[in-house]
Amino acid sequence: MRGYGQYCPIALAAEVFAERWTPIIIRNLHLGCGRFTEILDGAPGLPRSVLVQRLRTLERTGVVHRTQNGRSTAYALTACGHELAEVCLALGAWGARWRSVRPEDQDPYLALWTLARMITPDLVPRPRVVVAFQITDRRPPNRFWLVLSRTGNEVCAHPPGFDEDGQVITDTAGVVRWYAGETALRGRITAPRWLRASLSAWGHLNPYASYA
Repeated sequence: MRGYGQYCPIALAAEVFAERWTPIIIRNLHLGCGRFTEILDGAPGLPRSVLVQRLRTLERTGVVHRTQNGRSTAYALTACGHELAEVCLALGAWGARWRSVRPEDQDPYLALWTLARMITPDLVPRPRVVVAFQITDRRPPNRFWLVLSRTGNEVCAHPPGFDEDGQVITDTAGVVRWYAGETALRGRITAPRWLRASLSAWGHLNPYASYA
């Protein structure tokens, strides 16, 4: 990475933050991703080699701390990194206010993945909740399972092997607008009352919902 050659705080910060994929990596770490594969899951299109390079750079600049336990490697934001994550959140607020993109051009998997990271254990009404989503305007694979538990959440592209508590049949825009807090979840929803209440509550978790 070549610097700007300027003794200016904005230039010095941009040398770390303004590289392609770096804000997304910091966002994913802020959302609780601690493993290499977890960070990669939340960044479709990010090459593994680029993620390796970015993590090394962020570790060298003091933004990320890496710990090794045997063959297992974990990453976490440092105090410096958490402060830089606030820059990410501020950038997101600007993007929500001034930028727009058609929801149907978005990735429904990534919307569900990000939402899963926002759902805390106290918002999971049962030890395990499984909701199946069928995306009607996408070619297969167009079925995803939102699997929530008190110990962690995930989004599966294959049946997770647990009983489904509910099913949602909708299009990409329906998922994205719900995740963004713009509208209630629309489409054909087959779910008991307690799950419908939870789906409604989860649709208000996006920190940028007020900009919708």
